[in-house]
Amino acid sequence: MTAEKPEIKEVNIYQKALAVLIILVAVIYTLGVVLGLIPAERKIDSVNLAIIAFSVLVVILLLRPGLLDRLRILRMPGFELEMLEKVKEKQAEQENRINELRLILPLLLPESERNHLLNLAEGKTSNYEGKHSLRAELRHLRSMGLIKMVPGKHVGDITDGSKVDLSQFVEITDDFGKRWIERIKEINLAEKLG
Repeated sequence: MTAEKPEIKEVNIYQKALAVLIILVAVIYTLGVVLGLIPAERKIDSVNLAIIAFSVLVVILLLRPGLLDRLRILRMPGFELEMLEKVKEKQAEQENRINELRLILPLLLPESERNHLLNLAEGKTSNYEGKHSLRAELRHLRSMGLIKMVPGKHVGDITDGSKVDLSQFVEITDDFGKRWIERIKEINLAEKLG
């Protein structure tokens, strides 16, 4: 699972020119009102203010088209404009991924192994008791690339009946292990909320 980089959209010369023109018109209008060149009946009221706000929004979107991808609905007094459904689609996609992981996670990682990973991440590694099942679980996590051995240590060094600090023997792998821990936390949170 790799993070997707957002597509960067270039601003062309026409967008820049239109943005400058809109800013210029708004500035001239504002100067006309301030200097008294525009009669009182033509001064800014709520409608004109909304037009100016809309102009500023258009300029921002022209200069930064990537912001449009983040908007879903634009609401202003008197109108509502549905911009994009990309945010909703991405949320649904993420929810589907979490649901898929929730289904396969118990097959890949039994609860005891997930607990070992979470304990390693949270520093709750003392008072582990050495036994065959612990060694087998650690070997499974290591074979999946989620943990690695501390240099000079071996899973077989954890003898039956001994009290050990797990962090003295294994550590989470920087890439894969940490990503899986984040997924496990997301799934646990979703289960608590759902």
